[in-house]
Amino acid sequence: MVKKLFTYIFIYTLLVGCDTQNPLSNNICESDCFLDVEAPSLQLDENSYYHIEWLEGYTQTFSTLDANTGSNEIVKVMWDSDSGINYNGYWVSSVNPASYTDNGVSHTVLSVWEEQIGDTLTVYAGYNDECGVEYIDSIRIIIKDEIQN
Repeated sequence: MVKKLFTYIFIYTLLVGCDTQNPLSNNICESDCFLDVEAPSLQLDENSYYHIEWLEGYTQTFSTLDANTGSNEIVKVMWDSDSGINYNGYWVSSVNPASYTDNGVSHTVLSVWEEQIGDTLTVYAGYNDECGVEYIDSIRIIIKDEIQN
């Protein structure tokens, strides 16, 4: 009897998902969410690459990145980069790994180091909406040092 109860609970849990039509209630989870990552304080060129200028005399140069989700819910946005540095034996990414939305927008910090000058890095962001749909977007950022002493 207990085994059947657990089986029914398991089956019910599988059927009451938001990402597909629920056969018990005929409701469809609908979402008008999206994901648009941008770097509002960086220059965007005609090829859709952002540019960050290295600040001489500093250990790192920083900028903020935004992820507009279109969601009214508070969602956790995960961030990653294909670039970073090895610091004291640990890999350090060029972006903070996670942030939460406020009014549909999530912010994170981009950090670049001097040894990355001349590199083009890709920053990825992603989240799952309330229907379980996964959204992923990315931007490309060129690290330059045009103001040299």
